[in-house]
Amino acid sequence: MADQKPLFKAPYDIKDVSVLFFIVAFVLIIAAIFGNNLFGIFQDNINFG
Repeated sequence: MADQKPLFKAPYDIKDVSVLFFIVAFVLIIAAIFGNNLFGIFQDNINFG
């Protein structure tokens, strides 16, 4: 336990992580908008009573 790595010493570059985060966030936003539109079309076409 004495040779434990420090917790906040990042082995990665923060720019790479931020770029990857923004790519993932952009994909999720596009998927949410696209899925919401598809669900709206689905609701219009199916009569729920």
